[in-house]
Amino acid sequence: MTAAGATPAGHREPADLLSPDRFAALSGLLEHHYGLYFDVSQRTALSAALRDRVRELGLARVDDYCDRIRTLDARARDAELRAAVNLVTVTETCFFRDPAQFRLLKEHILPALLAAYAGRPADAARTLRIWCAGCATGEEAYSVALLLWDMGLFLAYPDWTFHVVGTDLNARALEAAARGVYSARAVRGVSPEYLSRYFQKIGTTYRLNDEIRRRVRFEAGNLTKTPLRAPASAPQDVVFCKNVAIYFRPDAVRRLVASLAETLAEGGYLLLGHSELLPGVPRGLELVEYQGAFCYRRVTPPHPAVKAVERRRIAHPKAGPAVAVTAGPPVAAPQAVPAEGPAGLAVRDDEYERCLDVFRSGDWAGAETRLRVLVAAHPSFVPAHLLLGGVFAHHAQYDAAVAQAEQVLALDALEPRAHLLLGMVAARRGQRDDAVALLRRTLYLNDALVLAHFWLGNLYRDRGDRHRARLEYENVVRAWERGTLDLTEQYAADLTAAQLVAFCRASLQSLAPRE
Repeated sequence: MTAAGATPAGHREPADLLSPDRFAALSGLLEHHYGLYFDVSQRTALSAALRDRVRELGLARVDDYCDRIRTLDARARDAELRAAVNLVTVTETCFFRDPAQFRLLKEHILPALLAAYAGRPADAARTLRIWCAGCATGEEAYSVALLLWDMGLFLAYPDWTFHVVGTDLNARALEAAARGVYSARAVRGVSPEYLSRYFQKIGTTYRLNDEIRRRVRFEAGNLTKTPLRAPASAPQDVVFCKNVAIYFRPDAVRRLVASLAETLAEGGYLLLGHSELLPGVPRGLELVEYQGAFCYRRVTPPHPAVKAVERRRIAHPKAGPAVAVTAGPPVAAPQAVPAEGPAGLAVRDDEYERCLDVFRSGDWAGAETRLRVLVAAHPSFVPAHLLLGGVFAHHAQYDAAVAQAEQVLALDALEPRAHLLLGMVAARRGQRDDAVALLRRTLYLNDALVLAHFWLGNLYRDRGDRHRARLEYENVVRAWERGTLDLTEQYAADLTAAQLVAFCRASLQSLAPRE
C-alpha cells in the first residue's frame, strides 16, 4: 500500500500532475496568503484547476508553473497567486440557497433589528449593514436585496440606509456578480413570481433588474487577514459567511468565526452554513434557533464590575456563588453517586438522565461537571463516557474527547459511537484520511448512525468525490424517510434531525449532475 501523495515504484505520474513537493509548496503558499487548505487527496483536483493557466503562460507542465512562481518577486508572486485563487475556488451557488435561513432573516432577524433601531433618538443615523462574506458570484447578496425590496423596506423606511455588501477572494467571481446575469441553474430557487418580476430572460440566461443590482456593492476581501476588515470598517448588523469554512483548517475556522464576531454590532447576527456550526457557542455569541434554522447573535459583554466578581470567584472558589453573575436559577451542585449495586445503579441512571436534561438545555459546563462525578463513581458506565466525550467535542477539547472514546473502547472495542466520536474529532482536526477510515468502521458496526454518513458526505464533497458524497447524503435522507434515523444526540447538540436532513437534501441538489 502506498501512502497518500506518494508514487508507487515503477509508476510514472502524468506530466500534468503536480509532484508531491511542488504540491506541498504551492498549497502552502495558498494557505499562508489566503487560508485555503488543500490536503494530499486534492493534488489531482488542484493540478486540474491550474492547467488552463499553465497553457495560457506557455508552460509545459503544472510543475513548471509552480517553479515559475518561485522565481517571481513578491509583487508579481502575489498577483499570480490571486490569479490561481480565481481558478481553485468553487463559485457554484444559487439564489435563496437556504430557504430556512432566509425565513429566519425575514421573520426574526430583520424585525428585531428594525425594532431595536427604531428606538434610537430621531436624529441618530439609522443604517442597517448586511455583509455577505465569501459571496462568490453574488447570488446570496442579491437574494438579501431581493428580500429587502419585496418586504418594502426601501420604501417604508426612506430615512434609513440599507447597505448590502458582498466580498470574495475570487476576482472573476466578483466580475460575474457585478454583471448580474445568471444561468437557469443559479435561479432554480427563485419563485416564478420573483423570476418574472425581478429578472429579464435573455436566451438561456436571466439578468437581474438594475433596481436590485444597484442595492448591492461588491468588493475584494480576504477573510484570513488579521485584523479582519469589515466593509466600510463599520460594525455589521448581519453577516453571512456560508460554505467558506470548507476551505479552511478547523483552527482557522475558529479564528475566522471569532474575527467575524468582532465585526458585529451589539445584537448583530452571524449566519453560517449548517455544516459549519461550531462545537460549543463562541465567546460573546449566543445560539439563536427559529423554526429549525440557526444563527449566532452577539450578546452584550458583562459590565466591568461583573468581570471583577468573576475573577474573584476564580481566585477564591470557596467564597461561594456570586448572585451578581447568575443569569438564571443556580444549578445545584452535583451530588456524589453511590457505587455499584442495585440502589447505586438506579441512582446512576437517574443522575445520567439529569445530565442529559442539563446537556439538552445548552448548559454544557453544568453537564460536564455532573458527568465528571458520574464517571468517577461508575468508570464502566459507557453512556456517561460517550456524553462527556460529546461535551468535550462541542467545546473543541479534542484530546479530552479522544480520551473518553478510548476509555469506552477499552471496555467495548466494538462500540460504534466511540468510533464515531473519534472520526468526528479527526475530521475537525483536518485528519481527513483517518476520519474516513474511522467513519467507515463506525458504519460497519452500525449503519444507522447517520452522523457518520453525514460527515463522510462532507469529507467526500471536500475531496471532489461528488458520487460518494451523494451516496452518503442519500443514506441520511433515506433513514429519515424510513423512520430509522439515529442522530446520536451526544454529538449533535447544535443540530436537529430535520435540519440535518434539510442540509443533506440541499447538498444532493447542489451535487446533482451538471446540466
